[in-house]
Amino acid sequence: MSESVFLVVIIAAVVTWASGVHVTVSPLPGKAESISRRDVALIVIPESGVSHTEYTVLGRVIQQIYPLRMWVSLLDIAKEETLTLDNLPLLLGESMKELSNAGIHSDPDIFLAVHGLRGHVTADYAQAVPLSLRGLILLGTFLPKRFHYDSFPLPVLTIVGEIDGVVRITRLAQIVQSMILADQQQPGLVIQRPIVLLEGANHDTFVQGDLPAWLHVLDIQAEGDKTVATTKASNLTAIFIASILQEPEGSVETAQLVFQATFEHAKNLIQPIISLIEMTQDNLKSYWVKSAQKWLSGLEGKQSTQLEVDSYVVADRTLPPTLVKEHGINYVITFSDVIQRSENDDKDQGLNPQAPEEIAARMLGPERIREYLKNSTIAHNYTCQDLNYASFMTAYHSASERARNRYNNYHRGVIFEPDIVTDSEALWESTRLKLDTVDHVLHVTSISYQTANDQALSPYDGLFFCKLLAPDRALEWIYVDSLRRSMSNIQNN
Repeated sequence: MSESVFLVVIIAAVVTWASGVHVTVSPLPGKAESISRRDVALIVIPESGVSHTEYTVLGRVIQQIYPLRMWVSLLDIAKEETLTLDNLPLLLGESMKELSNAGIHSDPDIFLAVHGLRGHVTADYAQAVPLSLRGLILLGTFLPKRFHYDSFPLPVLTIVGEIDGVVRITRLAQIVQSMILADQQQPGLVIQRPIVLLEGANHDTFVQGDLPAWLHVLDIQAEGDKTVATTKASNLTAIFIASILQEPEGSVETAQLVFQATFEHAKNLIQPIISLIEMTQDNLKSYWVKSAQKWLSGLEGKQSTQLEVDSYVVADRTLPPTLVKEHGINYVITFSDVIQRSENDDKDQGLNPQAPEEIAARMLGPERIREYLKNSTIAHNYTCQDLNYASFMTAYHSASERARNRYNNYHRGVIFEPDIVTDSEALWESTRLKLDTVDHVLHVTSISYQTANDQALSPYDGLFFCKLLAPDRALEWIYVDSLRRSMSNIQNN
């Protein structure tokens, strides 16, 4: 069975039945029953602040595309201030009662679909009662860190828009990367746990109208027709459900082809992000600080070959950078701290920047290096400001062509302000890299600390410390924050 079998045009009216607050959508006339005569029920849990009725079109399209009988229930959460593990089972019980009253067969195959910020509590519920469900569908959300895709007790489909401003692609990149490693250990995992990045789609792809204002301003304007994106998501959902139930014949083979292709597409989309994450920090080393130190040395041409750099990422802030000679090679050894945003698992919704807040880079200035090498010339004197500009340009040219064009079309730039020079290491340590948005422009201000260089060349002479913009943070600005309707979230506190 080819994927095209699932692609149909909605031409029939859908019978809806409501009791209380939940909405039940009955199966379409003429749809065949499964061989086992078991019904399929898809229960849709809405995004926070979104009416359940906004998912009517999504439910109808999935019903149209799915080749067999399917019931859909749209769960009304409006009367609940917060969705919890206490009230979610009660709401689902109400939904099942209404489905039963409407005529669903007993003991149906139940799938939960959840949109957005309620995804984590829904995943908690699904993980607790896996035998009562057949699968979990995450729309504009993902499994929380406390769970691993490869060991989650249910099949999980994850669909997120590539330009979802609420759930960042930079967060999904981490998940895709972990799935790449997991799939190597468990071949075929991406079929049972498919991850889809819908190109050009945003967070409101799954609803008929607009998101509530507080989410709308965080989202990014979608590219293309919402109907097309909704149909794609519905098609993938139908393929997923059919493959799990292994009906109709050929559905598993279709899913293998489709979800392997969507996974390869996701890998290609996140490749620039992973590349710059590893440039910032990989195996306790920072290639970016290594590059920054080479530039900071001021050496060019053949003279630059006189110096090698090893750059370590350490938590010990007392280690000064140093110069050593080993096997005839001159080395600068730098020690840096990559400052990550602290966020507990419950708040890990993908709303906030994923890249480091800063790199606290402890480097050596050009005078110290020239004094050590003796016969060398400082071709250029660079500042922390220059290094941060280089970080942004590295990110810009690492981005995909589509991402660069999208960023250019928004006409939102970056200004690199002169360094703030501190007079003590303690003050430098305690002052963060400054990132502020003013009139849709990002202002980057580094914090610098330098010590004088003298003939004695003590370990604390000729220091040149910079608060650096991590390349992956610059890329996150290009991919997400600069495109959001509101960009206040980029600011460092």
